[in-house]
Amino acid sequence: MRIAMVVPPWFKVPPDGYGGIEVLVSLWADGLIDKGHEVTLFTVADSVTKADKFTVFDKEMKSYLDDAPSNFLNIAVTHSLASYIEISRGGYDIIHDNTWKEGLCSTAFMDIPVVHTLHSAFDEGNKGFYSLFKNYPGIHFVTISNYQQTCFPDLNYSATVYNGVNFPKYPFSEEKEDFFFYIGRFNDGKAPHLACEVAERLGVKLVLAGKLNERAERSYFDQYIKPHLSDKIKFIGEVGQWSKEKMEMFSRGKAYLYPIQWDEPFGITMAEAMACGTPVVTFKRGAAPEVVAHNETGFVVETMDEFVDAVKHVNEINPRKCRERVEKMFTADAMVDGYEKVYTEVLGGK
Repeated sequence: MRIAMVVPPWFKVPPDGYGGIEVLVSLWADGLIDKGHEVTLFTVADSVTKADKFTVFDKEMKSYLDDAPSNFLNIAVTHSLASYIEISRGGYDIIHDNTWKEGLCSTAFMDIPVVHTLHSAFDEGNKGFYSLFKNYPGIHFVTISNYQQTCFPDLNYSATVYNGVNFPKYPFSEEKEDFFFYIGRFNDGKAPHLACEVAERLGVKLVLAGKLNERAERSYFDQYIKPHLSDKIKFIGEVGQWSKEKMEMFSRGKAYLYPIQWDEPFGITMAEAMACGTPVVTFKRGAAPEVVAHNETGFVVETMDEFVDAVKHVNEINPRKCRERVEKMFTADAMVDGYEKVYTEVLGGK
């Protein structure tokens, strides 16, 4: 198959640090090429991939995520429109779009079959936009959890393909050190301030890691995280995607505290932690019950008191069970196979 794979221009593929979609796309593109397919990646020039590349911008455009809406939209639409003009000339069999709304605005007018992965939650604003594609046969939607499809059942869904990790890169350890950790974005939805509150209530060590590139992230951090920082609660900044520092945190920490306050459609960091044999404590929101097996690879709870109590019992979780769940359900190989199957079915078994 000749596959056109489109990603936003904000981060390179793969990213040095934050960039969930870009990590996944890197694994898809390289994995599909290893299986004999031709892939062109529509990205920024400093991306590193086995695929051919089409680029509009030389470098990551992430600084525009914090810019005026008109500037942000100009970058997004310029990248998307240029990509789709090129795709229309290229003789591709199928398009895999991983942008947000700007990509779908272009795909709606393409004669080439389109697969669009839904990486975001269905809030009310998104439902209004996606409702335009109800019963639209030309775009085949893929969700990253079964939960996601229940939120908006009227789209032309092809499958659920779980996000996966590059399994061999994640070191397994049954031996844990005396600290808990949070890694991710700093905002109300991810709610790392609740992890801080849990750590304070229990008097345990907590390591916080994540990016503070955007104004809203810095504001949240200053207001809700800084007051908690102490000898026991430390912030170490952003860590590299597969850096030694990140892997040691995932594999040596007692548990990943992930107190989400939004209906997250997947949560790849939970799979990363479990791949290292580390249990996850999280709230019963979104796809969390699909990712974490309650009482087996961690705890999926409903209240803060339950969260605190669960942290007291993480030593009861078998690290091997955590690792086995990821190997069975959330690997890059399984993800690549899943998308290859979707493409084949969309193309009528060709």
